[in-house]
Amino acid sequence: MTEQEWIARGKEAYARMDWKVCLDSYGEAIKLNPSSEAVELRKMTMSVVEFYNKDQYNP
Repeated sequence: MTEQEWIARGKEAYARMDWKVCLDSYGEAIKLNPSSEAVELRKMTMSVVEFYNKDQYNP
C-alpha cells in the first residue's frame, strides 16, 4: 500500500473510533515517509486516546 492509502485507512478507522487500526495505519505511513502528514495525525489521535482513556493510564 502507498503512504496515502495508509493515511486514508487510518482516517476511516479514526471515524469508527478503532484506535488500534488507526494508529497502526499511521505508523505504516510514517515508515514509508518519515515526514508524512501521518506524524501529526498520529500525535492528534494519541492525544484523543489519552484523553478518553485517562483511567486506563492512571488507575
